[in-house]
Amino acid sequence: MDDDSEYLKETVEPGVFAPWQEVAAQIYEFTDLGIVVSINDEYIGLVYRNQVYTKYEEGDTLKAYIKCVREDGRIDVSLQPNIGKHLISTADKILEHLKDAGGKSSFSDKSSPEDIKKEFQISKLVFKRAIGKLYKQKKIIITDDGIELT
Repeated sequence: MDDDSEYLKETVEPGVFAPWQEVAAQIYEFTDLGIVVSINDEYIGLVYRNQVYTKYEEGDTLKAYIKCVREDGRIDVSLQPNIGKHLISTADKILEHLKDAGGKSSFSDKSSPEDIKKEFQISKLVFKRAIGKLYKQKKIIITDDGIELT
């Protein structure tokens, strides 16, 4: 990040950002809590460590979303869109994975969170919701060995 980083605002007034508003974020530093990012080159926000599913480097610029503005004015940021949009993109990612794997995959709701994170860069909860959505849409079947395209 450039020398202007010391001029970034650490808090924001209510109403400046809407929940799940898309913003430009640049990775500023890594802390015990998570990743500190600059938001639109004006504010500082935090992505909590347990919500990071990909490896990033300082200076990376990416799309992010305002998760919430806390009562103290500090900004919580997400690197994934809200759950509805995230489920759609995750479901597409799972379908692509299945097509690449010949229609069958050993991934299921019994897969380890680590394996799911490594393959899909998402939490196990989001994965389970996405396969549930695909199952209800009759796009996949769930077997003892994993999941399959219908």
